[in-house]
Amino acid sequence: MSIRAIVCTVLSIVSANTFAATIKAESELRPLAELVMAKVGANDLDGAFKAIQPFAVIADSEFQSAVLSSKAQRERYGARYGKAVGYECIDQKKVGESLVKILCIEKTERHALPWSFYFYRSPKGWVLNSFNWNDQLPAIFNVQP
Repeated sequence: MSIRAIVCTVLSIVSANTFAATIKAESELRPLAELVMAKVGANDLDGAFKAIQPFAVIADSEFQSAVLSSKAQRERYGARYGKAVGYECIDQKKVGESLVKILCIEKTERHALPWSFYFYRSPKGWVLNSFNWNDQLPAIFNVQP
């Protein structure tokens, strides 16, 4: 199976978990994405997922499954792209008053891996609705691979 076929969409399903912590202000969304990416860029995937988990609206069992799947995918990517060497947040878009997407790239020794974070403003505050990462750079430019 090709790397392109092994795209890891980590948390794309909204869950009914109502126990997610909330982020009070929209201005705090990018700092959370930056914190996660700093950990990813420092090869601390466990730390990255620990930073995400309180704000993710997904059941704990699904979250842990996604973490394990993501780690397995990263082992496959590691040989091809090398270790993480940093990150860069490159775009932030707001749709209406309730949705924000933050796009970052994980810089590796030989490739950039896009990470997308999708936030939703719930009645109690902002939550991380979903996030994903993959190796598909053309998608950043809205180009079909």
